[in-house]
Amino acid sequence: MKGLGYIFKPARKRPVLLIILGVITFLYCYLEYSVIMPVFSWLSILKTGNILDSIMHLIQMFLRNIPNISLMNIGFVLLAIVATSLIVGLVMSGFLNILNSVLVDKEKEEKEFLKGIKKHYLKVSRTTFLTILYSVLFVIFIVVVSIPSIVITNAFIAGKNELMSVAYLLDFITVGILFFGMMFFKIYTLFWYPAAINYDNKLFARGKRTADNLFWRIVLRFIGIDLLLIVFQIGLFYLNNVLSAHDSIVSDIIGILVLLLVNWVFKTATVLYVISFVFSRFIEYWKLNKKQANTD
Repeated sequence: MKGLGYIFKPARKRPVLLIILGVITFLYCYLEYSVIMPVFSWLSILKTGNILDSIMHLIQMFLRNIPNISLMNIGFVLLAIVATSLIVGLVMSGFLNILNSVLVDKEKEEKEFLKGIKKHYLKVSRTTFLTILYSVLFVIFIVVVSIPSIVITNAFIAGKNELMSVAYLLDFITVGILFFGMMFFKIYTLFWYPAAINYDNKLFARGKRTADNLFWRIVLRFIGIDLLLIVFQIGLFYLNNVLSAHDSIVSDIIGILVLLLVNWVFKTATVLYVISFVFSRFIEYWKLNKKQANTD
């Protein structure tokens, strides 16, 4: 399966996949349209210095509040992660079971969604809990790694030209660390899920093994997807700023049609493409691996 087949094959064989995913992405796109975009528009109006000053200010606020974090706060965060994981696991276990059935060319069965919950709920919920927890830790890692580069670069921009070579070198190293760190984290996390649907043990190891063997091909594909998402998102935020400056019925209609509906269709197709791509690669790898084992 190639190209748009990652979208059309699942959508054609199991239209319910589009319904489930469409509801989820619509809720996200509505949140983005009604909350995230207005916040970004408000921030763009503020003239508080360069972007590095703003980032350092946020980091300093975060670091200053670390001593105020209590065990009770950590407990509430963990409870929130557990609750989120249980809810997400309920939907994803059924959804991914249906998608996996399509990609392995399995005949349609009755109550595929419910069967997926019954069979995979605990595995998917546990995987989601660990994914969210590791994501929080990874964000902290990103912040810590970025601080030296931000400080030196900000000083160079402020007029300390003697730091130019150090700033360039440190920025290059930091960008490299963040790029590969994000790619490894994203790829390993995504390939964890098809392992949870298709196997009962060594889930992360199976997903990692698949990702390691196909790493560079996956990276190239994900770079293309990320660039497309960045360009699309920049276009949405730019259009939102333009429309916000014109308070009229026409602007509101365009805002709903483009900022919400077009964004919804685009995000739904993109998410389905990524999930189908990851599951297809995983299934193909282990199918080939099984054939080679039988041959040997």
